[in-house]
Amino acid sequence: MELQEWINGELVRKEHGYYIEGEDECVLYHHEQHGIKKGVELLCKEYKFESVLELGFGMGWTATEFQKQGIKRHVIIEPNKGIYESALEWNKNHNAEILNMFSWEYEPKERFDLVYDDILAFGNTRDRHNEFINKFKDQWYARCMQWKCLYKNAVMEKPYIDYEVNETKYRQIIEKL
Repeated sequence: MELQEWINGELVRKEHGYYIEGEDECVLYHHEQHGIKKGVELLCKEYKFESVLELGFGMGWTATEFQKQGIKRHVIIEPNKGIYESALEWNKNHNAEILNMFSWEYEPKERFDLVYDDILAFGNTRDRHNEFINKFKDQWYARCMQWKCLYKNAVMEKPYIDYEVNETKYRQIIEKL
């Protein structure tokens, strides 16, 4: 998929989740909603973050949970135009700064307590996104994963938070970059 197709593609609801029109890979599964929200809740209770740079808005599940947890500074980066418009609508009842761009286009001018990554990188965007993440040395970085998505023989050092929601096991990964 080309970047412009991603930017302009409509978010389409299908049987198992949400897809960007023209993309074969699901960007957000329906069953993830409660699991990723619980991960944000546990993360905020454990680490008491006050500022978050959130990568990707999707359906706003994690964004809403960050707001519930009392985040004081919340910046959300969302490149898809339709999802960005949904985020602006959502923000009428919340307090976040919403930016319409890809992660690697953002130039950090401040430190965040947490960089929360919930994006689907595709094609050559993975390298560009990883370069962006490297700009946040000495800051906390988190990503929620289902157990079935974790590398089979990966040995991970703490910190991470393991939990279960509706019989699905999750790991809220958090690391200092």
